[in-house]
Amino acid sequence: MATRLLFLPSIITAIIITAISTATSVPYLSPKPNSPPPYNLSTLLNTLGFHDISAAAAAASFKSNVTTTTIFSPTDVSLRSCPYCFPPLLFLEHSVPGLYPLRLLNTLAFGTKVQTLASTSTTRLCLTLTKSTHPNSTLFVGGVEITRPDLFNDGNLIIHGIQGYLAHLSPFSCQIERMTSLSFLPATITPELLKEALYHLRIRDYTVLALLIQQNLHLFLRLNSMTIFAVNDAGVFGDGHTFVSNFRFHVVPNQRLTALELISLPVGSELPTMVAGERLVITVAGGGGPLSPMRINNVRITSTNIVCNEGIAVHSIAAPLRRVRRTTMGWWPDETEDKLNVQFQV
Repeated sequence: MATRLLFLPSIITAIIITAISTATSVPYLSPKPNSPPPYNLSTLLNTLGFHDISAAAAAASFKSNVTTTTIFSPTDVSLRSCPYCFPPLLFLEHSVPGLYPLRLLNTLAFGTKVQTLASTSTTRLCLTLTKSTHPNSTLFVGGVEITRPDLFNDGNLIIHGIQGYLAHLSPFSCQIERMTSLSFLPATITPELLKEALYHLRIRDYTVLALLIQQNLHLFLRLNSMTIFAVNDAGVFGDGHTFVSNFRFHVVPNQRLTALELISLPVGSELPTMVAGERLVITVAGGGGPLSPMRINNVRITSTNIVCNEGIAVHSIAAPLRRVRRTTMGWWPDETEDKLNVQFQV
């Protein structure tokens, strides 16, 4: 009996140690007391090298009932890739309640959606977590690569660094059934997808486009998807030489718009391009038939889905796209571009 009693304290100690280790192995989503951090968030982000988003953090307001937060902080270059974005809103769209360290993110299923702090009582906004295994396992949030995970973690706040093309979240981002096929695309454009696209472009008289894609492989392999509005070879060798010089203006990054998705866009819809600060505009919506074909930047879309695989969509246009500006009478060509083209030709 005495021997058993001697072992009792050691058994109790072992149980306590086991309980403590079990409780602390998954602390990341458990609520914690709301204690103010010993730092200024804007200053912290600035110190970590996120200078532009630190100013947005100062202007944004966190919800008072959020005690733990994970921030996916874009680099300065990434933030500048979205000149039409509102930085304080973009900051909240990349901040989520709860703690998500890298080891937890790695365990989440492909396509997991996490509600962000930009959500309101009427509109929920979610980030979608995806992964790529080509060639190494890479994590993406909202289609943007997590390049510097776990930069900061004090038990109340986690900061991950992300880099890539940014865009505001869709109001349907939390509704899987309302999302387009973009939600289920590979996390990046793979060499296999590009090889498949190049093959189809060459046999369909888009060899110039195929060459342009090869010249820009280093950029396209960083995207999670893309849509290209292209002129065929005959058009390029005719009077479409500006398609080559302004190629990136014809590329919509991180969005694969199929024919069905394209014709569903209303007039005035804007699409980002790979030229900083430049956007494409739907000037005539689809569904009007042959007498009123869909137009983008006033240029007729002649054929859709020239290429359409899991990450890339290519649509044919009648002529190279020109920059347009909105007036009281609709969208008109930008006179500044016309003057530049004249100077170039002279």
